[in-house]
Amino acid sequence: MPMPPLTAIATGFADAIGATYNRTLDQLLVVDCGNNAIVSVTVHTHAKSVVGTGYGVLIDLALSADGLHAYVVDGDKLLRLSLTNLNRAAATVVASGLGVNIDQLGLDEAHGYAYVVGGPDLKRINLNTGVVTTVMTGFSNTRGLLPTRDGRFIYVCGDYGEIRRIDLQANTSVTLVGGLTGPRRLAFSDAGESVILFPVVGGSLMKLDLTTTPATVGTVVGPTAANPYAVAVISPEHMVVICASELDEAYLTGGVYSAAGPILLGIGFVPADTTHIVGGYADTHSDPSYFFQVRNCPFGGTLPLMVNHDGARNKGAKFYQVQVTPAGGVPQTLTQPYTDYLWNTALNRFDATSITPSGGFYPVHAAGAIWLNYWLGMLYDTSGLPNGLVTVQVRLFSAANLANEIGLATDTGRSATLMIDNSHPTASLNAIWHDGAVVGTCGIVTSGTPNFTFDIAAAAPRHLLGWSLTSYWGDNKSAPVASDNYSAHVGGGPLWTGPTATVVPSLAWNCTVAGDPTSTRCGHSFFLYAWDRVINGWGYIHGAAGYQKTITILL
Repeated sequence: MPMPPLTAIATGFADAIGATYNRTLDQLLVVDCGNNAIVSVTVHTHAKSVVGTGYGVLIDLALSADGLHAYVVDGDKLLRLSLTNLNRAAATVVASGLGVNIDQLGLDEAHGYAYVVGGPDLKRINLNTGVVTTVMTGFSNTRGLLPTRDGRFIYVCGDYGEIRRIDLQANTSVTLVGGLTGPRRLAFSDAGESVILFPVVGGSLMKLDLTTTPATVGTVVGPTAANPYAVAVISPEHMVVICASELDEAYLTGGVYSAAGPILLGIGFVPADTTHIVGGYADTHSDPSYFFQVRNCPFGGTLPLMVNHDGARNKGAKFYQVQVTPAGGVPQTLTQPYTDYLWNTALNRFDATSITPSGGFYPVHAAGAIWLNYWLGMLYDTSGLPNGLVTVQVRLFSAANLANEIGLATDTGRSATLMIDNSHPTASLNAIWHDGAVVGTCGIVTSGTPNFTFDIAAAAPRHLLGWSLTSYWGDNKSAPVASDNYSAHVGGGPLWTGPTATVVPSLAWNCTVAGDPTSTRCGHSFFLYAWDRVINGWGYIHGAAGYQKTITILL
């Protein structure tokens, strides 16, 4: 297959070595280190002008997230400038003393840092304080430096012909690929960080596909003009290669986006990985900032299975099947239809669209289709399953035929084992005790102490979440009597059935409320509620089981 053509959109640079794209203005800000100047090139009109001068040793530039500022490396200094004035005289010095032979600037503004390799040292710069810290050493002739969005990893490359991944948490370095001819500055092809683009000295733009194991290298376009040094990604299909004397533009037929991630993404809001589904139970408590907090929760009801349609399509799949295998049982291919909203461009609205599998084959979403629930792959009704472990697997097919399967359902990222529990909690207020005697239903207590205990059952077959007993009386008056929650029992594992035929509280409940004379001279209704932990991935699905008894207290 022939390479897409390259077209020069700007020429006359002394030594262009980098650029950053300002999408708002459709503007490339080019680092022309041969003239120590920043040059603006409008991508779609090719208008060119010098917008920043006065630099000593101009090296690299990166845009801030607010779209109003730029960070510039000039010699051994990191500068911050307003985009309204990119001349060196208008710069604020963020940090200095960064070292020698600096090349690409790695900006991780979301975490407040920038990174450079100065001499043998990988250095972290605090963008707020300007403090410079060496985080790793042992580097030589580094050219490319690219932090990941989560701030954990940095990819580096250099004249030694390798691309390495640095783990900043573990303080380790792994070589992903070697044998390259002078890889230069690095850039991600897409927001998913699935592919790294980089020019090489030989005059071509290459890619490192991180979605394959091991990562694989391929050529994207070439030959370029002499001395390609960096690439600016305008879109996954449109990019500009920064060469020493000119900018070369390329449009790719298929783009360089390579969908990453597992095929079975999750169950509703719960990621389908071994960190967040443990032993079949949903568990997100280790991520306290995540909005959907659950711990040791089984699944039940109708489960939204979230499927990576982009990843499936990237593997060549046009259809998928979902199979469920109960523990000790046989696989069952699901054929349940479901409905989602699909954007209708002609009518400018979402239309309810039914997805009905043919022979168990669900169609993979078409590229560019806009679904309201983008990753939804089906809604799985579990009501016919026995309670216990089941394995859910997604199989991929290039055609609606079992002979056209792509990979195996057992491949990593295509299955999850879930604990199913479609039982319901129960609640029973068996008896109310006062001074050693049972108070009958609607009984009247006229003498003795104000102390009461309660014989209750507030249980679930295996997975109780919590229970509460509350007294209500008079004019909107209430007081808690006793309660308990799974959080106090989590150390015992995922199983907690709750109290059965248990007297609570351990110290008798005193009905007297200071300042409220009606608390000891009124009808009291005692409400017992019990909740279980069963979720469908979007929330708890069983309402509270309830029980109520009323007595009259006249003390």
